[in-house]
Amino acid sequence: MGYTPAEFEKTLLGQFTSNTHYNVKKLGTNNWSISHEESSFAAEIKTGVAAPRKIAMLTLPVLDTQFLFISATESDQQHFLKTFFKYFHKGGG
Repeated sequence: MGYTPAEFEKTLLGQFTSNTHYNVKKLGTNNWSISHEESSFAAEIKTGVAAPRKIAMLTLPVLDTQFLFISATESDQQHFLKTFFKYFHKGGG
């Protein structure tokens, strides 16, 4: 993902948490648990800084992001990812 760790955390704990029925709890520096207010959905997100992407004179941050679904149906997973990427989408178009 094209985020710095601080940008990712700000979005996850800010807009994503405020505007959805998902609850986020920070477990560590780069680790969060996700639950849903109305279901037994449970997941974890882990991130790690990767080498930046360089395009000509532009340098973009890269954040490796892993999702671990602990308690989630296929439908729950799809709904979560659709919602997650709605809030984390960058760019135009």
